[in-house]
Amino acid sequence: MTHHYTILFGGTVITFDGALATDAGSQAAGDPGVPDAAGRRATALCFAHERILAVGSDEEILALAGPDSMVVDLRGRAVLPGFVEPHAHLYWEGLVAGMRLLAGRERRAALKALPGGAERLDPDAWLVARYDPTGWDRPDDPTRDDLDRTVPDRPVLLAHVSGHAVTANSLALALAGLGRDAADIAGRVAIERDASGEPTGILRGSDAWDRMAAARPPPTAAEGRAALARAAARLAADGVTSVADADVGSTAGVAAEMAAWGDALESGAMPLAVTLLPGLARIAPAPGDPVPSPADLAALLPEDVRVRVRLSHVKLKADGALTTRTAWLRDPYEDAPHAGGPVHEPAALSERIRRAADAGWATATHAIGDAAVAAVLGAYVTVPAPPGTAHRIEHAMLLDDDLVARLAASGVTAVVQPEFLAWAGPTYRARLGEERAGRLLPFSRLLAAGIPTAFSSDRPVVPGAPLAGVRAALRHDPALSAAEALHAWTVAGAAALGDDDAGCLAVGRRSDLVILSGDPTAVPRAAWARGADRIRVEATVAAGHVVHGTLGGDR
Repeated sequence: MTHHYTILFGGTVITFDGALATDAGSQAAGDPGVPDAAGRRATALCFAHERILAVGSDEEILALAGPDSMVVDLRGRAVLPGFVEPHAHLYWEGLVAGMRLLAGRERRAALKALPGGAERLDPDAWLVARYDPTGWDRPDDPTRDDLDRTVPDRPVLLAHVSGHAVTANSLALALAGLGRDAADIAGRVAIERDASGEPTGILRGSDAWDRMAAARPPPTAAEGRAALARAAARLAADGVTSVADADVGSTAGVAAEMAAWGDALESGAMPLAVTLLPGLARIAPAPGDPVPSPADLAALLPEDVRVRVRLSHVKLKADGALTTRTAWLRDPYEDAPHAGGPVHEPAALSERIRRAADAGWATATHAIGDAAVAAVLGAYVTVPAPPGTAHRIEHAMLLDDDLVARLAASGVTAVVQPEFLAWAGPTYRARLGEERAGRLLPFSRLLAAGIPTAFSSDRPVVPGAPLAGVRAALRHDPALSAAEALHAWTVAGAAALGDDDAGCLAVGRRSDLVILSGDPTAVPRAAWARGADRIRVEATVAAGHVVHGTLGGDR
């Protein structure tokens, strides 16, 4: 008899089997036997044929080895479930991986670097890049005049890293038909104008990219597949094995992006477990349009990969971003005389969610400002999710006691992004003032209230590594433990996606796992918070296949 098993022994296996969302009980008891956020621990694990076969002690698991087994001594390293990323933009991440990012401290220096991105472009090709003004000495968006001076001879389109603003030069504006008479789209695209009424080149809102990008050539099928392959490699390097693409269709349209997903999955270019959240405004653009069902969207994929893709939620936007002052607040911004506004008025928001539910979809709604969170929770009360699913609220950044209580009563899952706080903390304080900024993302309070809370990154808004998210969360919230943060990146993320095979190392589960350099729960939280934890991803295994690094130490 042969045993084509892979056996990992001699380390710390943090299974999250039987784990709680919070360590409150174990911390209060001071007893290591009380269930905590890390769950059952072991020292060895065996998997084969994409499934976990056994978890236990070294003696128990080594006894399963046969002549054809791969036996790996972990040498004290840690094995965890592969990280789950429930809210990312993979197609976009893959496309922007090679784009220039205008960032740094000096606005002028960032803009001077822009022409370097045009060196290998065809003469009439668009120059597309991203910009992040949050750290600039003068953090205002570039205008058409800035871009005309920098690159006068080709269309230029810059995307704000948040995804909620773009800026373009005169050639790009002309090709997009954005002149003096161009109209805003209420709640979705606001065209900034100068004193004479001419567009400044800056567009803000959830559909700002769409409005400009429609004028440029769409990515080819080959470019789409390559983008997803790049994104998969980046995610695997960060230890991610299960991922959701939120707002499918936002970059190149639903049909093109679904085709790219089908191609990438069928070819093996995308080896991770995949959930797709089509943009509701992409599949049903007008409020009264019929909403295609999950089966209708699945039919856009090759038949042999449909079973590998989860389709249960649509993505909807209730507001914008704090960095671009498009998040919808109850009170005006600290540094602007307005409070943002809704993408959809509350009645229209509820109607869109109802139509989606009637078609078989739960909804994952982007809501950052407190007014937006309140509107979304109000809509969810009137429109339950389809059986077997739960509505989600994405970001849920600005919360007070009342909103935390309403969120707890709703049963809605909060999908939040701790790395945002490390990226744009000073900008948030400038936008909100110290008091309101102090109410951003109270992680431990969400857990204490019993709110299902999953961590994510919204990558490529931020680089997105889950370990960076753990560091940011522990820096922000002194009451949070490392185990709780890791639980939010594993068990809670899998629950948000409805992926019963992910987030836990237990017999029969999919063999998705990450090998870390050491036990992350043994590192003092203060070391995590100051970035001195020294924990790194050494290998990633998705469905039994090594997709990053090497297992090492064969015996």
